[in-house]
Amino acid sequence: MSTLLQALADALAPIRCAGCSMPCDGSVCEPCVELCQLLPQPPSRPTAYGACHAALPFEPPVRSMVHHAKYRGHRGAAAALGALLVERLWLTLAATRRPGGEAPVVVPVPLGRRRARARGYNQAALLAEALAREAGTRAAAGAVRLRETAPQVGRHGEERRGSLDGAFAWRGRDLRGRGVWLVDDVVTTGATLAAVATALQQGGAGRIDGVAAAMVTAPWG
Repeated sequence: MSTLLQALADALAPIRCAGCSMPCDGSVCEPCVELCQLLPQPPSRPTAYGACHAALPFEPPVRSMVHHAKYRGHRGAAAALGALLVERLWLTLAATRRPGGEAPVVVPVPLGRRRARARGYNQAALLAEALAREAGTRAAAGAVRLRETAPQVGRHGEERRGSLDGAFAWRGRDLRGRGVWLVDDVVTTGATLAAVATALQQGGAGRIDGVAAAMVTAPWG
């Protein structure tokens, strides 16, 4: 596209920041990135399967970035969240690795086929790929969703857990005591990560660390 045509296209439909919706040169504007870097990192939470870690609190501008990555096909927003996840969580995650042991298996929370077709990609997989690259490995795609589940937005913890019971399975290699970094975009009650972690444990996984770009900081119910 010529410079003139590009300028005309930008004027008619300027690129807008996934965080604040202001016109910008890329997916997320510099002020939003700087604001994300200033937000307090949520404390890690102990879980029945290991622990859960998140890079950012689920509040502006992170909330909008997650929304764009999840529902509006905005891969650039997912890339920005992946970079922030690696930047803020790498030292924490590196400390979970057994000295001299194999690197943890990086596993994204899977989407059902219908949602994968509608979105065109799995945003959790993009985050997992960013983390795997930093770890010098590749994300594993062995976790599968056995059935579609109703949207979890607005549901309380017990409702979420009930709807996700038995919804996932591990169809990949034998994990046999391997550590796992289980990656999702946002953690609200921890129900989804717990359901996938159960499937991973059935596949032989040892310690599992949930890893998310964002976490709702209210108490899990």
